[in-house]
Amino acid sequence: MSFSLASIDVDGTATAVVLAGETLYRVEDIAPSVMSGQAPAGLMAVFERWPENEPVLVDAVRRLESTPGAVSPVPHPASLEKWLTPLRYPRKVICTGFNYMRHVTKDGGHGSFSKDDNIPVFFLKPPTTTLVGQGASVRYPAQSAKFDYELELAVIIGRRGRKIGVDEAMPYVAGYTIGLDMSARDWQRHPQHMVKFDLFGGKAFDDSCPLGPGIVPARFVDLDDLQLRLRVNGELRQDASTSDMIWTVAEQIAAISEHVTLEPGDVIMTGTPDGVGLSSGTWLKAGDVLEAEITGLGTLTVQIVDDR
Repeated sequence: MSFSLASIDVDGTATAVVLAGETLYRVEDIAPSVMSGQAPAGLMAVFERWPENEPVLVDAVRRLESTPGAVSPVPHPASLEKWLTPLRYPRKVICTGFNYMRHVTKDGGHGSFSKDDNIPVFFLKPPTTTLVGQGASVRYPAQSAKFDYELELAVIIGRRGRKIGVDEAMPYVAGYTIGLDMSARDWQRHPQHMVKFDLFGGKAFDDSCPLGPGIVPARFVDLDDLQLRLRVNGELRQDASTSDMIWTVAEQIAAISEHVTLEPGDVIMTGTPDGVGLSSGTWLKAGDVLEAEITGLGTLTVQIVDDR
């Protein structure tokens, strides 16, 4: 049985859970050894020793199937806000820019783009202030009047490594979840910026990286053709497949690890397809509801709230 790992608020405490079928269980109840007595660390404790912990979790979920009722479940959260960002908190959130051809040519205006003549664009988001979960969780950035969205497949790293070869990269992936790279376009392309392009002001602001609802282990995900769909207030804005990526997940891992050591729990945001507000000049506003779906990974729903 496929399962996912998530973090929810249980009586005011962030709690690591397994979603097996439609039922939630505390990780420490079904597989106490994977937490190593580090329940406050949540899922970060699980991913720190992912190669050893993953088969233990798989066996634990199988036992749940064969002995129903042996472990008491956890009630589903009463509101979306009780679904927290799954990882609290990874060391790094690394984002890939310009990684779907139509986003590069249509949204970005780079009609003559060629993969052979380019290398990937990477940037960082600070995890403790940008990662949020579901619900009314994204504050409108006060400095922006051009607030935008980018739906992305998020990769969770499960092993430490540097200078990783493309052919060696995929065993470093622990699992996948849904991410949103929220963008302040007027600050990203601020006319007073020295080079007219600012990935700090445009990308690294508070609440700019919704993540969730849960992390599905890599063994259950067919990476080659996942469908990504994003709706704003019910209107379909993005609709594409991971098969359209310019640089594959393996190529991104290899390129990133040339510069920084990848560590367990690190998040790699793998780029967005076309359909963002940048291409149409249609910007988000307070009250807007975003529903982000990726095949087999569920739906991440967030609402923009006015904090200006």
